[in-house]
Amino acid sequence: MLKKLVKSGIQISPDALDFLLGLEAPMSVVDSLVGQRNVLTHPAVLSRQYLTEWITGEIEKKDPTPTVVQIESLSEIIEKEHESGFPQVDVGPLISVLKNPTYDRVGSKGTVDDFLALFRDRYHRIKRMYASRVDTHDALSPVAIEMKQRAAAGRLVRTSEAQPTPRRSSVKVIGIVKEKSVSKAQNIVVNIEAWEKRPNRRDEEEEHSIEIVAVVPTGQEGEKGRQLSEKASSIMLDEVVCISGYLDERGRMIADDIILPDIPMSREVGRAQRDVYAAFISDIHCGSNEFLEDAFDLFIDWLRGRDVDSSEKEMIRQIRYLLIAGDLVDGIGVYPEQRSDLAIPDIHAQYALLAEKLRRIPEEVKILCIPGNHDAGRQALPRPPIAKEFAGSLYNLGDRLMMFGDPCHLVIEGVNIIMTHGDSLDDLVTSIPGASYEKPTVSMAALLRKRHLAPIYGGKTELAPLHRDWMVIDTPPDLIHFGHAHHNETDAYRSVQIINSGTFQGQTEFMRKQGIKPTPGIVTLTNLMTRKLEARVFYDSSTPS
Repeated sequence: MLKKLVKSGIQISPDALDFLLGLEAPMSVVDSLVGQRNVLTHPAVLSRQYLTEWITGEIEKKDPTPTVVQIESLSEIIEKEHESGFPQVDVGPLISVLKNPTYDRVGSKGTVDDFLALFRDRYHRIKRMYASRVDTHDALSPVAIEMKQRAAAGRLVRTSEAQPTPRRSSVKVIGIVKEKSVSKAQNIVVNIEAWEKRPNRRDEEEEHSIEIVAVVPTGQEGEKGRQLSEKASSIMLDEVVCISGYLDERGRMIADDIILPDIPMSREVGRAQRDVYAAFISDIHCGSNEFLEDAFDLFIDWLRGRDVDSSEKEMIRQIRYLLIAGDLVDGIGVYPEQRSDLAIPDIHAQYALLAEKLRRIPEEVKILCIPGNHDAGRQALPRPPIAKEFAGSLYNLGDRLMMFGDPCHLVIEGVNIIMTHGDSLDDLVTSIPGASYEKPTVSMAALLRKRHLAPIYGGKTELAPLHRDWMVIDTPPDLIHFGHAHHNETDAYRSVQIINSGTFQGQTEFMRKQGIKPTPGIVTLTNLMTRKLEARVFYDSSTPS
């Protein structure tokens, strides 16, 4: 019974489980809960009160029949469940927009209050994720930890220094990583910060910053000790973590585990109701001397069915979406001495050439674009859609092409997709063990575990100080699509398909200096019904560019 609930992505509290086991026909209740197709209508953790209301019929049971309209209801459910505050727009019967940073939503004065609001929002949103998990819902507030620390310090004062009280208090605490350092004993010291209301104060409605210091031992033997060391090494500044451990006799917190918000182990995965494909590309860099125009034209010819084997034609006819994860053009002044690398030194002309090529794509293929760091617009994330004043030629394609901001969260034919350019890879390749530009999916999986697309503030990735953090992954996606690394790679993590779609640009001198080895001309495709991933290559890497 419990196995069936967990397999369906439903968690249950201990008292609710006891209540369920005491019923005459517990499996019929479980079947009813699981049989509801959209399990997101249930709370993240089933309580005894919820089960009682469910059984008595006080909670409305949704129609399990899957229809296209469920795409719209899914966005409403996600907004309610995660309280993300982002407007949700339906742009057609098969696409819903759950998150899209438009110009009117991402402006900021850059004040100190704006910076603080960003981190408070990040903390509270991810804290709610921990509250929905069975293993972390009992985490104490930093205020409670402080009280325990003071109590431990008081006991120590009343006890001989030579014979400290041996009591250990097991605790879990959630906070945002403020500092990370290595002690003289080579242990990792993590300072986490949280914002909570302090009771019994005149300003008890106002949140106060509270800091907790935790020591993570790194010299412990065995598999558990090795895993703890690896987790500690992967902690990044400004991410939200849950630290489990105990307070020693002096009130210091000693960590025995680091728990990330992560993706649920079991959950329902979205699938299309028909045999339909989406193609994924990025980093076209139109206008660059190294833009592989012939390879890109070959890809478009393939989409049009030209010189294609009969075995491929059926699949090509089923391609209905082309998702482009930024860097549509090479841009102007993005890096020093870029001008010498440009075949087209005018931003409008770069977009005009790309529009001319995209116009040749069959009309039944919907083109979905986001900006990258080379596109016209601001560098700070979230980025609004590419402005019409620079890319008017693309907007002239009409409803064949849709412009979104970075990041955007879409539901396409029932499949939950997050698309972002992937600027934060620049920070992660030096922060995550095993990560590199040649293995971008390692970094992407790490971000899924952290439930954030760009945790580090003040690094190579610019983040706008907004009152809401657009980079939080509120809802686990079925598929996540990055670019930026110029290296095609796919993987999967806890049922999330991971795609880094590569590039249509050869290696520039700037890339050589950065150690980036591109894999150009590779297009990733996925069947949105079967979730099968495939790749097609349109560039012979043995041929000089």
